[in-house]
Amino acid sequence: MGSMLMMLGLCVLLLWPFPVAFSEQCHPHDKKVLLQFKKELNNPYFLASWNPKEDCCTWYCVECDDTTNRIYKLFLVSSFPDTNLSGQIPPSVGDLPYLEDLTFHKLPNLVGPIQPTIAKLTKLKYLIITNTGISGPVPDFLAQLKNLELIKLSFNSLSGTIPTSLSQLPNLSSLQLDRNKLTGPIPASFGSFKKPGPDLILTSFPGLLLLPWAT
Repeated sequence: MGSMLMMLGLCVLLLWPFPVAFSEQCHPHDKKVLLQFKKELNNPYFLASWNPKEDCCTWYCVECDDTTNRIYKLFLVSSFPDTNLSGQIPPSVGDLPYLEDLTFHKLPNLVGPIQPTIAKLTKLKYLIITNTGISGPVPDFLAQLKNLELIKLSFNSLSGTIPTSLSQLPNLSSLQLDRNKLTGPIPASFGSFKKPGPDLILTSFPGLLLLPWAT
């Protein structure tokens, strides 16, 4: 018995200097995509916590699902108007297949159109792009994302008309497109939303909104 205890003590002493290896929670595919996402934004200091040596589930602006360990929430929100994050929405955002919530807020130097690869995010429920320099049209491809519950694209520089196809979204509860440069009528197809229909904020003054099917 004494010799066994001595052997056990020796093993503990031998192993003591070496750190215990813990498995990383973040899925390796998602981590690779996020690092590419950061690169496409020219490695801004805003994302300094995205260290490849650390678990990406601990990174700023990211949340992992406790069950699947996949990234389900990506929220880039700045409290500072002079943040150095600039450029277009990275195309790699479409390579996060478990993403349910995507937010870009208070990023005035985020420019260009709404990234077409977002159409690949079939699990997406919440799309929030507000107070940015995003321009171009409200994309028609959003109608492909049948799980969308909220589309909030307020306070940007979006232009053109409102896509009639958005009325095809079966789970949409709120559509907010105010404070942009949109033109043209409110689509008559919006009268076909499943009752009671989503909350609609489509103009700078929601109280003056007159829906064509309500006249």
